[in-house]
Amino acid sequence: MQAPRTMGHPLAATSMATVTPQEFPAASLAPQQVAALQRALRYVDEHLSQPLRVTELAAAACVSRFHLVRLFRIGTGASPLRYVRRRRIERARQLLPGAQLPMACLAQQLGFFDQSHFVRSFRAETGCSPGQYVAGDAALLLPLDRVSNGVHP
Repeated sequence: MQAPRTMGHPLAATSMATVTPQEFPAASLAPQQVAALQRALRYVDEHLSQPLRVTELAAAACVSRFHLVRLFRIGTGASPLRYVRRRRIERARQLLPGAQLPMACLAQQLGFFDQSHFVRSFRAETGCSPGQYVAGDAALLLPLDRVSNGVHP
């Protein structure tokens, strides 16, 4: 059986700026690496609606793009772009229930190329479409290993 995929890692929390080195296993990241990763995560949150590139994140973190990819994999369990997609989907899950915008506008606001890209990404990450999620069918469709916080919406 496959282990659950969660965003439960300390750096995957919404307020990533508050992560301290003590929250990591001692051997995984040095304090300066934690600080670099926090800078990159903060940059992601501040620029979530814009197209993001690994080179931009690396510049924000003051490390090479190769080092940034290693930091992301160790610190979040995902590549930088995978992490960005997950954060965008988390934001979408917050916005969708009360959204008054058309899906295409919401997709653009979240930094997706278009509505189709948003729907495909949402489905890949959650197992249901944004429409199903809003309709309340998500609780029936999302297996526990697909829910980022372990609780059905």
